Amino acid sequence: MLLSFLIAVLLAVITITDFKTRTIPDILNLSLFLCGISVACLTPEVPVTDRLIGSVCVSVPLLLLTMVLPEAFGGGDIKLMAAAGFLLGWESTITAACIGIVLAGIYGSSLLITGKKTARDHFAFGPALCVGIAIALFLTPSGTL
Repeated sequence: MLLSFLIAVLLAVITITDFKTRTIPDILNLSLFLCGISVACLTPEVPVTDRLIGSVCVSVPLLLLTMVLPEAFGGGDIKLMAAAGFLLGWESTITAACIGIVLAGIYGSSLLITGKKTARDHFAFGPALCVGIAIALFLTPSGTL
């Protein structure tokens, strides 16, 4: 339970930090990864291979997309999904990413519709990813503690 609380606090801090600064400090992503190691020790039903695949199944496509379209995603978002992938395993990581993408799409659309941003403006993607990670962590079978 304490580990679940720590993960929730980390996700909240990442959300607030990214929303305010559009950056995710490496120490926060490293902390989430270390929580993933702890979770891996406590929940052996998610194999380490699934966790390693989870670390790359979303972060590598984000990295490749950013190499093709610079500024598509920030490095913090990529590292966040790598850390979350180890925490969750590959199935829940894909769930988290899908939820995050849908939420970011809704948020971005609302910014465009209200005229607060234009199509060329950027906004923080980390908060949407953190919500997706939290939902996947606590609601999907392979992500529960």
